[in-house]
Amino acid sequence: MKERKYHVTFRPEDIACTPPCGMEATLNTIDEMIRSILSRYADDARDEKLRFGRNDVEIKNGLVKIYQDSEEDTEKVVSILKQYFRVRETHE
Repeated sequence: MKERKYHVTFRPEDIACTPPCGMEATLNTIDEMIRSILSRYADDARDEKLRFGRNDVEIKNGLVKIYQDSEEDTEKVVSILKQYFRVRETHE
């Protein structure tokens, strides 16, 4: 299984009106928001992993790891994320 990693953050326009006192709390909720959105589209959502087709997805500290067996399923996950967040692939 090939692993692909994506760093996911809020778009600047989405947090522009967040007051400084609420910024830390907002940034700490990124994992919950990612999981909430992706779980709507997932084929299976258990424990810490989500399942999209033949791919497993893990979310931790704004890093989305996709253990891919299918490129199509990976593109589906990435396209969902791009609707709501700023997404860039990382090679950490």
